[in-house]
Amino acid sequence: MIYEFLESESALRQGDIFRNIPFAELSLSQIPIMDGDEPGITTWDDLVAAGESRPITALIAIQPVYAMVLTQDCDAARGRHICLAQVDQFLDVRGIRNAAPQTPKKWQSLLTSHMRENLRYFYLPADSSFGFNERMAVDLRVIIRVPRNDLMGLLHHRLGRLNQVAYEHFRENLAQFFRRYPYNEWYPLNKEEAEAYAEASPESVDLYSWQK
Repeated sequence: MIYEFLESESALRQGDIFRNIPFAELSLSQIPIMDGDEPGITTWDDLVAAGESRPITALIAIQPVYAMVLTQDCDAARGRHICLAQVDQFLDVRGIRNAAPQTPKKWQSLLTSHMRENLRYFYLPADSSFGFNERMAVDLRVIIRVPRNDLMGLLHHRLGRLNQVAYEHFRENLAQFFRRYPYNEWYPLNKEEAEAYAEASPESVDLYSWQK
């Protein structure tokens, strides 16, 4: 498919795909901590207000995930930290697990429109020889930062990288995602058009003063 296998000594590059990257989520409103030998629950605001100068030991859940390197090649070669984006199953990333296409025609329609319209995801096709038994997607909203030296010790978990055609697309997708201008697409509509837009939208739409 669109992947390349690598020698273990191959340099770390943008577009490299890893398995078993540690991913942790921390709630700022409920942080399990160990204060001495006593466990407890606190909030980040309370910790900041307490002005603690000593390190706080927090208990957080960590799970292994697939992830793709976002850091550019020059920084990946010598930077202190590497940023990766989580890779997850495509249907789950898109939230359509229960409405998956059932024919090749519907799949191609979904995937081609997805790649045109959804810059926050980058599609990765299934390839069992590479380690992807399902269609996958890079979720550019979920960023994981790890020390470069530590990641270099995990090169045996690197599956490979995108081929040149896919990498060029990914690089442009990544750039467009982070420099895109967010705007409310309904702002130039007149009153009647805006009302029709709001009625058809599955989400709440705040109309502008000139549309009321």
